[in-house]
Amino acid sequence: MEPQAAAPLDRIISRTEFRELTGLSRTSEWRLAKDGKTPSPVIIEGRIIGYRKSSYQTWLEDHTA
Repeated sequence: MEPQAAAPLDRIISRTEFRELTGLSRTSEWRLAKDGKTPSPVIIEGRIIGYRKSSYQTWLEDHTA
């Protein structure tokens, strides 16, 4: 029986990295998140919030022409 390959981990990107990748300001990110127009956030520890990279990539594909 062959060992199964481990599934790749879905990297978490920080909110700062998300803003750098999108070019959004903190205020714009907050407004979009408030309206449910950003990827679903992941609470990592207490007040630390990030986004799954796969969710970001899907969101980006959906929001680019």
